[in-house]
Amino acid sequence: MSRSLLLALSLAGAPVMTMAQTYTDAYWQLLAIDGTRTVARATLRIDKDNVLAGAAPCNRWSGNNGAVLPALSLGAIRSTRMACDRLAEEQAFFEALSQMTAVALDGERNLILTGPDGRTMEFVPDGADNAAETCKTCTPAD
Repeated sequence: MSRSLLLALSLAGAPVMTMAQTYTDAYWQLLAIDGTRTVARATLRIDKDNVLAGAAPCNRWSGNNGAVLPALSLGAIRSTRMACDRLAEEQAFFEALSQMTAVALDGERNLILTGPDGRTMEFVPDGADNAAETCKTCTPAD
């Protein structure tokens, strides 16, 4: 194979790798589900081995991505079994997460997961002040 062809093939894959590296191996915190800001504390980390993990409102969780990033096909979500007063919020988080089919960055601070029928989950860097963050998927206030 010629060097030119090898270089062209290498460069063809570069944009996908660069994009994936910008959101993998970073910690993200939940900002909104389906365009509505949430007060529930939940986090997400996507590692380069296609494992998603984090903390839901009550429990730690993880799951394997059966697709190639930026596509998502989350298998069974494993979680610890701690009880707390936010189990309904946790269930809503897991239900939404299980339906997400793609991940993308919108700017430098907003990670957006999308699914069927316009479903979205939006995350910002972990440790950010959610009240001060711009929600790009949220419905504007009337």
